[in-house]
Amino acid sequence: MKTHELSLSSRFELKLVPPYDFRLTIHKPAGWSFLTPDEVFEDDTLWTATRLPTDEMLGLKLRSAGTAAKPTIRCEVYSGKRVTATDKKQFSNLLTWMLRAEEDVKPFYALAKHDSLVKALSKDRYGMHRTERPDLFPQLILAVTLQMAPIARSDQMMDLLIKEYGEKITFDDKEVLYWPSPETIAKKSASELREKCKLGYRAPVLQGIAEALGRGFPTPMDLESMSAEEAKLKLMELKGIGDYSADIVSPHFGFPLDVWSAKIFSLLLVGRHPKSPRTDIPKLKRIAEKRWGKWRGYVFTYVLNDIPNLSKRFKLNLEDL
Repeated sequence: MKTHELSLSSRFELKLVPPYDFRLTIHKPAGWSFLTPDEVFEDDTLWTATRLPTDEMLGLKLRSAGTAAKPTIRCEVYSGKRVTATDKKQFSNLLTWMLRAEEDVKPFYALAKHDSLVKALSKDRYGMHRTERPDLFPQLILAVTLQMAPIARSDQMMDLLIKEYGEKITFDDKEVLYWPSPETIAKKSASELREKCKLGYRAPVLQGIAEALGRGFPTPMDLESMSAEEAKLKLMELKGIGDYSADIVSPHFGFPLDVWSAKIFSLLLVGRHPKSPRTDIPKLKRIAEKRWGKWRGYVFTYVLNDIPNLSKRFKLNLEDL
């Protein structure tokens, strides 16, 4: 496993548009990580890592220094090279984008005035934001390993990929394991990936994606600059990436329903168990777009992170679906 020993290169504070709850945003209740499953979260401080489009590795230490009403995050960036004033400014801009520090979610909460579901979500997870990653490959790994698999099986595949082929990042007396690079996966045989990471049919899919990224592909920032439809179509050029997976990966983030989440939203939106969850997905997507518009991705994120509370509020057995 390749190891990166990084040293402190930049320190700054970010002021964020309220409301912004650092803990709910960076350490989401459903267990999804900010950047890597191996990141460390202690005492409202996060130690994590990311890979830049230039292939440079960064260590990040983020700590809340404010409240949801007056949010401030103290940021430390660790690098393996000497950085310039321009680099430091780019780090600040990067984290502003990753944390969605300038996104105003008050219009989303305003929907609560006439929407009972948004009202419940707003009360339960007030200040929770979506986040972004500068590294596209981990999102593609997530999308591929979620296909046709229960969460435990997906977690197993991702865990093995990181342990077998990931990279070790050491900084600030912490050690974090990060996702493998496209270059590393492209060099492995499909049979090795199947055997060591239990990927099954997904092995050649991930290998093909890694090879495509190595030949050159838009970064998440590039995809965000496109229209939502253009970004989705571009992602769907990648092997094994269909409508569902593109919705997960795209920084525009749509309404990525699979069979499991379709069951949940069928109960929440139409009040019944679907006879055929997969068949109902297009209808549920149309309902979500009409009801929440551009905020439907936020509703999706909030629902998946609020299932225990929603089960109690709406007296629905969501947790056993």
